Amino acid sequence: MIKKYILVLNIFMLLIVPLKAYGKKDAINIITTLGSNQDIGILGLIGGVFFDEIKKRLYFTDSSNCRILSYDSEFNYLSALHPKGDLKNPTSILRTIDGRFLVVEPSKRNVVVIDVVQKLINTLDLAEVSDSATFNPGRMTIDSDGNIYIIDRANNRILVFNSNLKFNKEVIKKSKIRFNDIKVDRQGYIYTLSTLEGVARKYDKSGKKILEFGRRGKSRDEFSFPTSLAVDKGLIYIVDQHKNKIFVFDRKGKFVFNFSGLGWIEGRLSMPSYIFINNSNTIFVVDRDNSRVSIFK
Repeated sequence: MIKKYILVLNIFMLLIVPLKAYGKKDAINIITTLGSNQDIGILGLIGGVFFDEIKKRLYFTDSSNCRILSYDSEFNYLSALHPKGDLKNPTSILRTIDGRFLVVEPSKRNVVVIDVVQKLINTLDLAEVSDSATFNPGRMTIDSDGNIYIIDRANNRILVFNSNLKFNKEVIKKSKIRFNDIKVDRQGYIYTLSTLEGVARKYDKSGKKILEFGRRGKSRDEFSFPTSLAVDKGLIYIVDQHKNKIFVFDRKGKFVFNFSGLGWIEGRLSMPSYIFINNSNTIFVVDRDNSRVSIFK
């Protein structure tokens, strides 16, 4: 009976006490969490997160309520955008350098372009894209020049559009890899993640692979179910949804440390699904089952 009590107590403590980063003292600290409150009501399933470096605003999609929520640089709530039925279950989001929103709608297999100033809503022009009839958008990212990278899940490729949203090229094509996430660093290197393989890859601007790392397993440096990745000035961060942790690697793919763990208080995660890092190295994690965005620094 005593042993059973101790076991239950240990599990309870794991759930309520924040975890420090493994392998790097005081590496990561929780800043705050953004979730349901009187201002926004009940927050549903969160699709994607984007921090606009020009406006210094944070945006994320509330897929369940078909809206885009915005916050200032201090993470105070600003407003909600409801595009009058033109947005259904939005997921990945970004804002172009000219201020337009791009939002992925998986159920409609399209990318919505929202011009708030002109009050226009259109879909991304795919006229110049080969096999556009089977286009099925996944996650997106934007580079420092304003080029947009979009995963085409149906054709296992990555499409690139310029800052004017005109199709440019397939940067990675004829690939059997299932891409689940993509990011581009300030030097233009492309990073992708394959959940089923448990593998992250790095490519140069032309799409040539220059690094591959990661594998699935039970060790502290191995993945169970990786879902998203992000890069900062010197590190690569990968979300593991089943281990409820963020794995951190150096630019050569060597494991450095991990942080967080299962729980519901600030600093803990439950089924995290997405990660985004801004230019100030603030880390935004979609904490899916806790219905919030956890913000670390």
